[in-house]
Amino acid sequence: MGLKQSKHITTTTLVNSSKDRPDVLLKGERRKKFRSFRSSGILFDGTSTLENWRFSHGGKRIHNLKNAKLLGPIIDEEVERLQRQHRLFKRIWQSNYSSPVEERLKSGGARILDVGCGPGTWTIEMAESYPKSTFTGVDFAPIFPQEKRPVNAKFLQANILDGLPFLDDTFDFVHMRLLVTAFSAKEWEEKVIPELARVTRQGGWVEFMESDIQYFNEGPVTQRLSNALMAFMKGKGILQPIDSYVPNSMESCEKFEKEIKIEEKSCFVGKWAGELGQLAVDDITKGWAAVKLPMSTMMGAKPSEYDDAIQIFAKEVEQYKTSFKTWRFFGQKISTTSSSAITTPSSWDQSEQSQ
Repeated sequence: MGLKQSKHITTTTLVNSSKDRPDVLLKGERRKKFRSFRSSGILFDGTSTLENWRFSHGGKRIHNLKNAKLLGPIIDEEVERLQRQHRLFKRIWQSNYSSPVEERLKSGGARILDVGCGPGTWTIEMAESYPKSTFTGVDFAPIFPQEKRPVNAKFLQANILDGLPFLDDTFDFVHMRLLVTAFSAKEWEEKVIPELARVTRQGGWVEFMESDIQYFNEGPVTQRLSNALMAFMKGKGILQPIDSYVPNSMESCEKFEKEIKIEEKSCFVGKWAGELGQLAVDDITKGWAAVKLPMSTMMGAKPSEYDDAIQIFAKEVEQYKTSFKTWRFFGQKISTTSSSAITTPSSWDQSEQSQ
């Protein structure tokens, strides 16, 4: 399926300039497959903890999953980084979403899906903000909380590439973010976007948030790190450039209204850019550290040399006044017929709420 060239409505904002720096329904047998089991506050799909987790030297817990394209292992430190990352991007955007769904969420009865929910930070925060609506988070790695969660939030382990365990036209709002490196361009166009559109009700909204992997005003070491990551993505067939491929793929799906909306924000990196810049450099350096093994291999660097490169990166952003872009892409699913899937509660919903 080819991509169509089209114009999109784009809004651009610089969020920490030097002038103004801010101090559900499961399908038949699949319901059994994805039934939740509570163990140590983590949702598992019926397999044991030891099957899902392996332990590295030093006792770090690393998730052991097949067919994962992620660069780094999922360890306890990575979960903490993802939680901090949520706070960073909420500061950048000053919100958790851009789609025009607030009134629907407030009025109640809405169903929201967060795909690639990770530790569930966005899902839980949204559930607390909109207690009259129901939120479901799914991720291929069961690192989300199960015991300590709002009553209107639930989590499932599922891989979108295998198909999501929900009926067609189930959710009012579907959200996914920061997974540009998780799927190839072909998977985005042929599996990811069509599957998200399938589970979204007619007239509902699908939103993506992504961050650029290249920086503006790069120092030489920063550029070397970025080039290595770009080489990895190219080798895996991962889409680029993000700001055109995602909206064009949404249009090619032919399930959305023609007007795909794009919002763009730029964020400076480093202490020189205030508190937000400090949050950004902390997140990026920890992100580089999390992918040390594959990145050092691609760069042809020793582990100690890679560690040095990360430290130099943190210095270069101060010298070169480095920045990066982040985008939100959102579109409304085309309405052709009326759908009752959203307004009819399922027995699965009722059983979850009673637990």
